Amino acid sequence: MWQVPKSKWRLGIPIGGLVFLGLGVLGTIGFNVSMEVTSTDAFCTSCHESPSAWVAEEWKEKSHFKSASGMVVGCHDCHIPKPFFQKVWVKGTSALSHVSHQVFNPYEDKAEFESKRKELAERVWAKMKATDSRECRHCHDVERMDFDAQSKKAAAMHKRIEKMGRTCIDCHKGLAHNKPK
Repeated sequence: MWQVPKSKWRLGIPIGGLVFLGLGVLGTIGFNVSMEVTSTDAFCTSCHESPSAWVAEEWKEKSHFKSASGMVVGCHDCHIPKPFFQKVWVKGTSALSHVSHQVFNPYEDKAEFESKRKELAERVWAKMKATDSRECRHCHDVERMDFDAQSKKAAAMHKRIEKMGRTCIDCHKGLAHNKPK
């Protein structure tokens, strides 16, 4: 039976395994760091500066930026799913679409952006509706709401939201950004 000469392979296989493992660890760390960095408000508002600057200014005046409790909701909290595979999918499709639009067809001025706001908002609202407002529900759990602390109208709606076939975005448009005209 043929055997590999011991002197040639004795150190090569373990060293090769360690190099492979090291590259895997570095790749995993790099991937996770890139996911974190690209989920910051600073990244979102710097990547496509004009529309993001305009909507970021609106957001700073809304309840999802300033709250009595001090809780701050960032861009990624509403626009990027928390579950891993959905997050990777959104970052790989939607985010690349945003970047390519900014590079190849940016909005020239705020008036042009405003003319598209309704279309853009409806697209986001449709995604939120399709996912049953998954990103909203990451922080807002109807089952844990204190209905006594809400207005009677809000409490009544929240108590029967599921029976009505509605989701958060059906009633809460305009919480983080201005509604289209």
